[in-house]
Amino acid sequence: MSTGTKRRVGSAFVAAIGLLALLEGRETTAQIAGFDPEALAKQFVGFDVSLNAGKGYSENPSSATLAWGESYYLNAYVKMYRTTRNTRWLNKLVDHFDRMVANMSDHDGDGVPGWHTDRYSVSRMRAESLHNRGTAAVTPLEATVTNIQQAHEAIDAEFIVERVASNRYVVRDLTRGKVVYDGPYSLGQSIPGIPGFELRLDRIPEIGDRFRVETWAVRPLEYAVHEGMILYPIAQFIELTLSDGTLKARYGDKARAYLGLIEERVLRKQERHWVQMASGMGAYRFTESTAERFPNRILPHNQYLALGRVYLVLKDVSDEPLFEERAAQMAAFFRNSLKETGDAYTWAYWDWVEAGRPDQSGTEDTSHGHIDVEFAVEAYRRGVVFTRGDMLRFARTLTDQMWNGSLSNPKIGSRVDRQDGDATIIRGWIELCRWDPRIWDIFWALFDRIGRPGLEIPHILHTRAVLDGPPEVRSADFNGDRQVDFQDFIAFARHFGSTSDTGSFDERYDLDGDGSVGFADFIAFAAAFGA
Repeated sequence: MSTGTKRRVGSAFVAAIGLLALLEGRETTAQIAGFDPEALAKQFVGFDVSLNAGKGYSENPSSATLAWGESYYLNAYVKMYRTTRNTRWLNKLVDHFDRMVANMSDHDGDGVPGWHTDRYSVSRMRAESLHNRGTAAVTPLEATVTNIQQAHEAIDAEFIVERVASNRYVVRDLTRGKVVYDGPYSLGQSIPGIPGFELRLDRIPEIGDRFRVETWAVRPLEYAVHEGMILYPIAQFIELTLSDGTLKARYGDKARAYLGLIEERVLRKQERHWVQMASGMGAYRFTESTAERFPNRILPHNQYLALGRVYLVLKDVSDEPLFEERAAQMAAFFRNSLKETGDAYTWAYWDWVEAGRPDQSGTEDTSHGHIDVEFAVEAYRRGVVFTRGDMLRFARTLTDQMWNGSLSNPKIGSRVDRQDGDATIIRGWIELCRWDPRIWDIFWALFDRIGRPGLEIPHILHTRAVLDGPPEVRSADFNGDRQVDFQDFIAFARHFGSTSDTGSFDERYDLDGDGSVGFADFIAFAAAFGA
């Protein structure tokens, strides 16, 4: 198919979903002031090409840059493909991801290449007096530096601090065999020559007294959240490809290779850091490395849920049962952490247990919260833990707790429990328009107010297409055997006619999520039968 034909197909798709909306009496794209899908798509093409000649951040080896920069481009490509069905965007995704895979390396010698960064690692120091005559000491005796800039000033070294004369001190770097300071020192002054740390002597030493100071530089680490951010769009590509004959013929080898990479290089490695909890709950934790800020602690919600989104998608295309098992356990932990506030939900950035005591941080922020919400949307759509009632509560979190109520000057609060602030992130949160179409209007108005940022365009276009198109349906594989067959039909028939007001209602069989198991669900089931 030529590029021109592909463009015409994409335009026809947008027109078709608009016609369907018109026939159903809903607001169409043509009725939305200033909304021009073709112009927005063209704007995104220009935006995409403008960064590194269209390569984005894909050549950067740092997992931090890949996660918090490049992953948004990969996700945008998936959204653009879903909206236009133009394989240009899948080609871009493959091109970018192949470069990223080539940059994976085995930094820790465990035999498994990965993406890593030292950006968030801590530096450390330890000091001791060396059998001195006096009682002076270096303070602090131990320290961990979390400030990113200061931590990266530290080096791996062993220093000796010595008072050699009345007001003359020498600092030697034994690791490099050189004197790094020779001069006076006053109490209260930071000891010169030791980068990355502010160390002091607590009193005047005796002449000849020596002190050893050991410092450790930052170390590269692998992060589950980075892998989750990078791989969520890749998991969607795998699912799209393996569930479509035409795409499978073109991209099948790539999709299977990517799936194998995730199974062998990510799932297996992260299992070392799994924490099993009671009542079918679980989450991943930080590694035990001394370079971690919180070694061995359970991850914040957004960090394990980022990887959880990947597992939710892959459970439907992989024979690896751990994807489904872990996804459900993470969903259960997050669901258990939600607090009902009126008709909405509020939750913390982080819930953990330490020394036998549960504890939590402050309220989740809007930026990281988009990952939490996107996980819940994905889980609901795949029949994992979350219900329609949960999704309505998430929607009301946005409309009742975070939005200032204005469409002329819309603002979203900086945390999930308040209107204070002016958060400008659209992705993730806009997915809640499935349960309250006003949410799309809110974010369209916000998108316009903040200057129509390029990376948000695919999310605006895709969610509009979802609203204008036929209702989305959930999986009809009710028994989880990865096929829709007669057993599923028997289960469906038992629930036909039930509604959310009846005791027999089970929303797994409400495929279109309208609160009843009716004819529309039967049509959806029939369309899926045999898959």
